[in-house]
Amino acid sequence: MSRENEVFEDIEGMILAEARKIYSAKVIDHFLNPRNIGALENADCFNALSGICGDTIGVYVGFDDGTIARISFITDGCGPTIACSSAVTCMAKGLKIEEAMRITAENLMEYLGGLPVEHTHCAHLAVNTLRSALSKAK
Repeated sequence: MSRENEVFEDIEGMILAEARKIYSAKVIDHFLNPRNIGALENADCFNALSGICGDTIGVYVGFDDGTIARISFITDGCGPTIACSSAVTCMAKGLKIEEAMRITAENLMEYLGGLPVEHTHCAHLAVNTLRSALSKAK
């Protein structure tokens, strides 16, 4: 391994150690390994919203017999926004529209094991974007 790679791995380890002091393991996992990321071809509905911090989330949804069968997101946001976007798509997949519309920011934060107060707006943005996309269902 090159010296540059060793330095990079050391820095990455320090950053993750600091993140673990602030964020739950589930938030870090959804940030480092986001689920359902990317544009969804042939989506039945889509919408994007921007939050108070300037982050934008777009949610794509595909249905099969009224159930969310395919769902994905795109974002230009920070780590907590990525984690919230990933998690809300996991929570919504397999639900009917009415069930998914009942997901709250509090449900999302509980699913993720909590968020620091300064990042709770990320959960609200993810949930609001999901609801907005679902409201455009055909």
